[in-house]
Amino acid sequence: MTDTKDPIDNLSYVANEAKKAVETDLESTGNSSLETFQHDSVTEKRLMRKIDIWFVGFYSLVYIFRVIDSANYSNAAIINLEQGTGIKKQLGFSPSQWAWTLSIFSYSYLIFEPSNTILLKYFQPSRWMFILVLAWGISACCSAAAQNFAGMMCVRFAIGMAEAGFFPSVLYHYAFWYKPSEMPQRIAFFYSVGQVSSALSGLLAFAISHMDQLGGLSGWRWLFLLEGLPAIVLAFVAFWIPDYPESTKYLTEDERTFWKNRLDANAPKGGKKHENWDWASLKSLGKDPTFYTFSLYWICHGIGGFGVGFALPTVIYQLGFTTTAKSQLMNIPPYIFAFLLLNTLGYMLQRKWIRPWTTAVGIESTIIICYIILLTVDNPVLDYYNVVYNLKKRS
Repeated sequence: MTDTKDPIDNLSYVANEAKKAVETDLESTGNSSLETFQHDSVTEKRLMRKIDIWFVGFYSLVYIFRVIDSANYSNAAIINLEQGTGIKKQLGFSPSQWAWTLSIFSYSYLIFEPSNTILLKYFQPSRWMFILVLAWGISACCSAAAQNFAGMMCVRFAIGMAEAGFFPSVLYHYAFWYKPSEMPQRIAFFYSVGQVSSALSGLLAFAISHMDQLGGLSGWRWLFLLEGLPAIVLAFVAFWIPDYPESTKYLTEDERTFWKNRLDANAPKGGKKHENWDWASLKSLGKDPTFYTFSLYWICHGIGGFGVGFALPTVIYQLGFTTTAKSQLMNIPPYIFAFLLLNTLGYMLQRKWIRPWTTAVGIESTIIICYIILLTVDNPVLDYYNVVYNLKKRS
């Protein structure tokens, strides 16, 4: 039978069918791509929550006790003074000796912070964190057994040596798991938790002051003993921290591949022992002017800010309107204020609402004014306000 249709009509029919087929294929491909994108987004959020719990959650918990270990030595200066069982009296510390036991921590911190961080490149993070946390937990407990100036100097030096590598090692470990754009908010939260733990140290010191002479131990000995025990427990938990995305057993093979692919191409890779030291990167750092300006700023920041924190309990007590027990509670507001301010500024900086250097200059200028008022105006309430504001510089 002869086809009576016009050839042009046949061509139009074929063209329409081809167009429909292409549109169907494009629609199918588009839906598939959308489904893949949605699936990747859900997977990323799910894995991010899991990884945040491992790293931000666990490390923040450890950091709470790390700050308590160092902050409570300042609280020990005034605990149970009225009862005559204070640490200075029992160990016979002169003002100079007390200052040395307070500052020796910073000397060991200064010496061992670079080396402790470099050693993380030679050890698995979980194993190195176990060593650091266990060492400072044991050293903190040993502070309770000190009988004289020499003994306290030894344990304080050991605590600083062990704690020195923790904070930079955490940041180094973060770099294996997070993009650079994801780091600031997590670092800000991690660091701000230290301010909360300083507040908790005051509350803890207030509670432990009522344990004075329990079991024949002074309150300050109970303080050191109880603050070191949680660190020892957390040290063994550190064994379960995932080391690197490439090797962790807590993710499936597909999840490990997905997480590695989402990181930057120049992100550090775990397990490369032949890349433990990179002289080219060190030379590049030495030529970066930002390194020197930041270092100078941090030195000035530490001189003015950390000194207030070390002496805060004594400063508040000497203001003259509180007992030693209540002064421990009055340590809490400055640190809560620092926590809120740090997270607020971190959020605003992350959103680019404010500029880093403008913020830094504004804060430092205000702090200088507060120090002038603190030195020239003799008013306890105003002095306490200035201490509160100056302490937040530590953030």
